[in-house]
Amino acid sequence: MSTNSDKHLSTTALAKSVGKEPRELFVLLSEKGWIEKQDDKWRLTSKGEFEGGHYARSEKYGEYIVWPPSLSDHQVFALLPEAPLSATQLGRKLGVSARMCNLLLAELGWIRPYLRGWQLMEAGQNLGGQQQENERSGVPYVTWPETLLVSTALQRRAEQLQGEGQARGVDDHWLALDGHHLRSKEELLIDNWLYLNGVVHSTSHPLPFDSEAEADFYLPDGQVYLEYWGFDKTPAYLKRKLARQALYQQHELSLIELSAGDLNQLDDVLPKALLKFGVLL
Repeated sequence: MSTNSDKHLSTTALAKSVGKEPRELFVLLSEKGWIEKQDDKWRLTSKGEFEGGHYARSEKYGEYIVWPPSLSDHQVFALLPEAPLSATQLGRKLGVSARMCNLLLAELGWIRPYLRGWQLMEAGQNLGGQQQENERSGVPYVTWPETLLVSTALQRRAEQLQGEGQARGVDDHWLALDGHHLRSKEELLIDNWLYLNGVVHSTSHPLPFDSEAEADFYLPDGQVYLEYWGFDKTPAYLKRKLARQALYQQHELSLIELSAGDLNQLDDVLPKALLKFGVLL
């Protein structure tokens, strides 16, 4: 028995190397007689040992099965189905994160948040969604067939989420998922994030210290203003930005500031920023 996993892959790592979910691979290897369940633990069969599987041990996980990396080219993996797709896989095909993919599916009414996971709705079941449960944590999640990718509704909403398709600017305005008209694609991306995460907000909100000036966003739950400082680096723009920041500080208003570098990591930046003002997602 091996005591380490140097240069070998766990079954979970092997699944990732072939672009599949670990659960799919465990099921396949079990069906092909490479592994079997004994006392709630996966054990190698003689066939699994013949294919290069053996045991490794770690302080954290105890004894577990590992495989040679070369096994990822084995013809047996051609039997792995394309479906079902997890939210991670579906989101990757749509160009969005797993979290935003689930939120988008919920916005379409196909799933709904359930404690720490996601629960399949009847509309989603009619589209081929399947309710699943994490074997270790029991957290529910949903998987989807490849055919979901041809759904016109999903394609349109995914495009609009990213500022494409129906979201493209008309008369210098961009149409967000919630129907708000924004002044730029960057503001649209922020608006879509707030909407899908259930953060109540208004756009082009009048500032209390200047009836003619407007904030990009206002979040009433935390009485927070949100400004996106764009790509414009002209002296006039920078002067306006500094003056606006000074007014926010002078009137002691809560302010969240975003820049271009934040747009690709809103899932990391905004929850932390909102929490400082008592807004919990």
